[in-house]
Amino acid sequence: YTINNEFIYNESLREIISLHDKKVLKVTLMRARCLSYLFENAYKKLITREMISHAVWGERSQFVSDANLTQLLYLLRRDLQQIGLFELFVTLPRQGIKIDERFIIDAADIPPQAIQYHTHRCNKIISIGIPTLFLLFVLFFLAPFI
Repeated sequence: YTINNEFIYNESLREIISLHDKKVLKVTLMRARCLSYLFENAYKKLITREMISHAVWGERSQFVSDANLTQLLYLLRRDLQQIGLFELFVTLPRQGIKIDERFIIDAADIPPQAIQYHTHRCNKIISIGIPTLFLLFVLFFLAPFI
C-alpha cells in the first residue's frame, strides 16, 4: 500500500518505509494485521472495533478484552508517529475507527525506487553481517586452539 505517495506499507515484510527520508519502521505481527485490515477497509466511513478485533485475533476475538484492542491501537498509533504518520486513523467514540480523510491509501504498485532502496539495504546488511559473524565465531570458538 502507498500512503499519500509518501510512505509504503509492505504487508509481507510488515514494515513502513518513508520515501522522504528512507526511514523504515518494522511492526509486530498483531499491529501489522490491524494496519492491513484498516488499509483494506480505508474506503469505509466506519470500521467497528468488533471488525478489527475479528480481523486481528480471528475466532479468539470473542475472548479478547476491549482493553487489549485499545492498547493495540495505541501502540500502532505510537509506531506510526515514529515514522511521521500522525493521526492516520481517528477513533469515533463508542462506534469504531476510520482512516482520516487527509490520507489516501492506495493498493497500487510500489514505486521501483522504494524496492531498489530496500533491496540495497538488505544486501548491505547481509554483506556486512555474515563476515562479522564468521569473525566472531573464529575469535571466540577457535582462538583457544590457535
